Amino acid sequence: MDRDQGASDNLLERKNILIASIMTSYRDLITHATSPITSATASPGHAGYSSMALSTAIHAAVKYTEDLLSLTRTLRELWVVGPLTGPGEKDAQAEEGMAKDAEVVWDVLNEMRDRERERMMAALMEGDTRVRGAVRFERGDVEVVVAGQGQQIEMGRGVNGEVKSEGA
Repeated sequence: MDRDQGASDNLLERKNILIASIMTSYRDLITHATSPITSATASPGHAGYSSMALSTAIHAAVKYTEDLLSLTRTLRELWVVGPLTGPGEKDAQAEEGMAKDAEVVWDVLNEMRDRERERMMAALMEGDTRVRGAVRFERGDVEVVVAGQGQQIEMGRGVNGEVKSEGA
């Protein structure tokens, strides 16, 4: 969909054409619906012609009305969204805005993660048994690369199966 000024002028011209077409199709509909029936026009052939003419006029009115509704939707989109920019225009501004938005989201996620970590560590330090199975607390640097689940379990446990903690 073109959203430049020339296209907007063209859309307004299309609106005028569609309204004129709707009026013409309604005029034709009324003309065919109110045509007098005389002895000369009371034949089955003329009845078939009148039926087809009414059907055509009704379908034309419906089609033009649908086209007008589609056009009004396009005009509303132009009014709300505004014209589109061409390729390459304002790309730097868009990239900058997206980078700022991503940074804000990343900061919020990091803050949420840090708060949850602090909450879990505080619960662990208080001896909350619900957290004890989910988190292994070990102070100091862990330099061992865990190769399997068995080593992972053994690495965080002391001799009696309790969580290791130095100086706690």
